[in-house]
Order: sequence, then C-alpha cells, then structure tokens
Amino acid sequence: MAPVKLDLNSLRKNRWVKILGRIITLEGIAVVAGILLTGGLINYLLEGSSIPADVVLTHSLEDQSILETIAYVIAATLGFGGLYMVWRSSQPSKTWRESFLVYITGFLLLMIGFFLFFSIYTFKVGG
Repeated sequence: MAPVKLDLNSLRKNRWVKILGRIITLEGIAVVAGILLTGGLINYLLEGSSIPADVVLTHSLEDQSILETIAYVIAATLGFGGLYMVWRSSQPSKTWRESFLVYITGFLLLMIGFFLFFSIYTFKVGG
C-alpha cells in the first residue's frame, strides 16, 4: 500500500478548511469548554453515571443526572449567547434600532439562562 501524500497548499485554499479555521479558534474552544464545565459534565462523568437515564432532577447537590447536565448546558449556552449579543450590540457598524434590538434580545437570553440555572439549583436545594 502506497503512502498518501497530502498537499497542504491545496488544503489551505479549500473553502471548507477556511470556514473551519475561522470557527475553531482558541476563544471558541475556551467558550465550549467553559459551557461544558459550567454544565457539570465532569461531575456527571465522575459521580452521576450510576443514576438512571430517565431521572430528570435529583434532590442532592452531589449527584447529577444526564438530563440535568443537558439542562445546565442549555442554560449556560443561553447565558453565553446573551452576553455575546449584548457585547455585539455595542459595535459601531449597526444602526440604533438594530443595536437596541440585539441588546434587548441578548439581555432576555441572559435572563432566561439565569432563570433556568437558578430554578434548577433552587429545586435541588429546596426540593
């Protein structure tokens, strides 16, 4: 079997490689890692794998089910997305009306993320 040669110059000119190169950055990797860590993925992998998959929420702060981890990841994604939209609303290239709409939408997403996160936490603590 002959070895496969890879032409890096043609790979760099490829449209899909350019798109992936713009998407996968150090900041993007840090945001995804932050969302997964905020969602409690490590806690689920270490301690929650003994909980059945059909349990939505546990009444313990130490244990976490997979559905609860997914809910926390969704809440964190909404929060990060809202913060990004609030930041983007301050960019000078937009009209006043568009900036205001992006700001309000980002603020609402941020509040929905906070509400989800803290309601799940309050349910776990208070029962």
